[in-house]
Amino acid sequence: MKPTNGIISLLLLAAPAMSMAQKVDRLGLTGIDISRNAESLRLEMTVSPSSCRLGTDRLMTVTPVLRSADGADSIRLTPYSIAGKNQYYYTIRSNSREGKVYRSGSRNSDSYSADVPWQEWMAESTMEFDISTSACCGAPVGEEQLPVADLNFEPPVIPVTADLEYLEPAPTAVKEYALEGRAYVNFPVNRTEIYFDYLNNPLELKKITNSIDTVRDNKDATIQSITLTGYASPEGPYSNNVRLAKGRTEAVRDYVSRLYDFAPSAYITSSVPEDWAGLREAVEKSVFPMRDRMLDFIDSDYPIEKRNDRFRQLFPTEYEWFLKNVYPWLRHTDYLIKYTIRHYSDVEEIRKVMATRPQNLSLDEFYLLAKSYPVGSMEYDEVFDVAVRMYPDEQIANLNAANAALSRGDLVGAERFLLKAGDGTDADYARGMYYAKKKDYDKAVDYLEKCGTNKARAAIDRINIIRNFEGTVLFRPISE
Repeated sequence: MKPTNGIISLLLLAAPAMSMAQKVDRLGLTGIDISRNAESLRLEMTVSPSSCRLGTDRLMTVTPVLRSADGADSIRLTPYSIAGKNQYYYTIRSNSREGKVYRSGSRNSDSYSADVPWQEWMAESTMEFDISTSACCGAPVGEEQLPVADLNFEPPVIPVTADLEYLEPAPTAVKEYALEGRAYVNFPVNRTEIYFDYLNNPLELKKITNSIDTVRDNKDATIQSITLTGYASPEGPYSNNVRLAKGRTEAVRDYVSRLYDFAPSAYITSSVPEDWAGLREAVEKSVFPMRDRMLDFIDSDYPIEKRNDRFRQLFPTEYEWFLKNVYPWLRHTDYLIKYTIRHYSDVEEIRKVMATRPQNLSLDEFYLLAKSYPVGSMEYDEVFDVAVRMYPDEQIANLNAANAALSRGDLVGAERFLLKAGDGTDADYARGMYYAKKKDYDKAVDYLEKCGTNKARAAIDRINIIRNFEGTVLFRPISE
């Protein structure tokens, strides 16, 4: 089986937190620092009024504002103010300002800190300082917004090669298919002749012929054989049931053979004189108190020629119910139509067949079509999605469909397909990618370690970078 690589934006390249001590002399600030933990984001800085010179009647108020990258959300933190000599004393006496007030030029420094409960939008945000300056009696002098730092606490997403393996199925030598069903053809008591209009025979016989016609209408299909297996119910002498099951099966065969021109060798017939398997299934689903004892008897080696009589003797009440409600359904004809489909090698023809009769395609033909599209394209993924619908239990079909789902971020679909993708290295790698996408890194590493490949080890390294990511705080240059 031949692999091909897919591209998936999955693992994240990360860098450790950068939080350089920043200072803004004109705002009287030094040592600005921003950090976060699981519960909150924290702003810390030192207010040093000595570096901020204001006129005697001026008041400058600085309000830290945390703003989301898209501007939709923001939080204003506690402000502080620096005032010239006259304005400082006036403000202190009036007690009219929120937050602390410092005198311009003072050599005293003070610590400022503010904690903000963490919200998701803060992962990508900006710390700004809103600066308002006023003169005597509060007359406004100026307003300014000063961006201070860009915050990124989400690891940056970059496209990486995840090396998902799309496996090429082995060529199918013969494209063999089968269509099966069950028909409840009715016969008068002890008779083996078919009466077309007897009871619901028109509908039951139509089940068989409709199935045959479905295959015959497929111009690329060739019917190889039609197997008919007739079943009789257990009541009555066993030898008579042998005769009825065989004769009725042959009657159905003769009816069908008169309608079609298949060679006599195409028909295969067999018969089951008494359908004890069907009866057992019905007993198992019942709620009779004697249910378990009935099952034990059916499973025993009691001679089949005498089994029904003994069953009736042991469980008379239950027997009457089954005789009326279940035994009629034990008389049936099962049919199996085996056929082949011709091979397709032209991509354009395969494309048309997938649109009209996808059931005609083998897994290797689906793969041939997929290769005609760019890896990861919508058409590429669609081929694997259709293939897994046609072959829902095939491991390769499920693995390729899982990879296609992962590549487009469909985790629900990927999970469903991975259940049937087998236990190979490629499937374990895909499971590692799946759990990495879900940010369940412990499970992701478990599966990747099972792979033991270079690409799996590289993926584990990238996951460990993510686990250790602390975020970045990038301070902007500030001119005085």
